[in-house]
Amino acid sequence: MPPSIRFALVLLGLAALLPQTPRAQSAPQNLRPLRDVSITYEVQSDGQATRRVPLAWQAATQRVRAEPEGLPGWVLLDLPQSRAQMVLEGQGMVVQVPAGELSALLGGIPPGTRVSAAGSATVAGHRCANWRVVRSDGEGTVCLTADGVLLRAEGRHRGRNGRIEAKSVTYAAQDPARFVVPAGYTPVTLPPALLQGLLR
Repeated sequence: MPPSIRFALVLLGLAALLPQTPRAQSAPQNLRPLRDVSITYEVQSDGQATRRVPLAWQAATQRVRAEPEGLPGWVLLDLPQSRAQMVLEGQGMVVQVPAGELSALLGGIPPGTRVSAAGSATVAGHRCANWRVVRSDGEGTVCLTADGVLLRAEGRHRGRNGRIEAKSVTYAAQDPARFVVPAGYTPVTLPPALLQGLLR
């Protein structure tokens, strides 16, 4: 997966990797959005042009629909099932994305993850609390609203730097049909090189 798209998902995954200890004073109370929301992010990473990533979240199913700029389709993340799929509407195909590509979002919490409060900010017109996250493979800061929406994340992952920031946030009920693979689509498995080519 090319760095710009990978970074969008890695940085989004920073929030999901915070320790699941809502009773602790040193961790945010809500790690994922409590209600349906659509967000448009801008993503930057080393040596890559800034990209826009519209994202929609369906709270009832904990599914995410991400539509990175330049991708010939969209990505469906099913967090409870730890599954990621790329839907190619023009070809009527659905491609399973290897879990390794999205491990920061779909995987477990790395041992030794440290979290500390780091003030607050206003992003895209919404208040959020900053949290410093330090992991074995990187570190960064995430800014989360009280109801679990990630508004900004920046940091370093495996030697690369990146940043994602919300430019618009809209709370509204999401159409469930947008969070399922359309009927009749052909599941395909692509060689890694071809899959990376599609994700460029």
